[in-house]
Amino acid sequence: MNKRPRFPSFALRLVLAATALFFVAVPGCGPRSDRLEVSGTVNLNGVPLDEGAIRLTSTGSEKLFASGAMVQNGEFKVPQEKGLPPGTYLVEISAPDTKAPLAVQKTAPGEPALPPTAPERIPAEYNSQSKHTVEVSADSDNHFVFNIQGRPAS
Repeated sequence: MNKRPRFPSFALRLVLAATALFFVAVPGCGPRSDRLEVSGTVNLNGVPLDEGAIRLTSTGSEKLFASGAMVQNGEFKVPQEKGLPPGTYLVEISAPDTKAPLAVQKTAPGEPALPPTAPERIPAEYNSQSKHTVEVSADSDNHFVFNIQGRPAS
């Protein structure tokens, strides 16, 4: 009497495992995202910004998208999973001067006082009053360079 093996042969198991691995590992088979990695450099007064933050916010009437990253040694990177879809984005960069005395902010009469904060090294035209934009595109590397002239750290 001829006995049949209870489990598929080693070769068949190997082929099945390789096929399964192929479908898991092939690019494009997983969930797709229209989010793109964004990176760049920030220089303040001609040198890499020691530390700060960058925020990118969509402009126009389309759905609101925003992302950001910490700036360390003049570099920032927003990874793809937290990245941005193609479009135009307002750039806001901040770098408080932690070595300077805290500044008291004025408020309108009758409004509660705000806590003292470190003065900002980045000029308002690159943060609170920014009009600077970048274009994030699937056809580019989305690496941006910002050369800012502002108040140096104390």
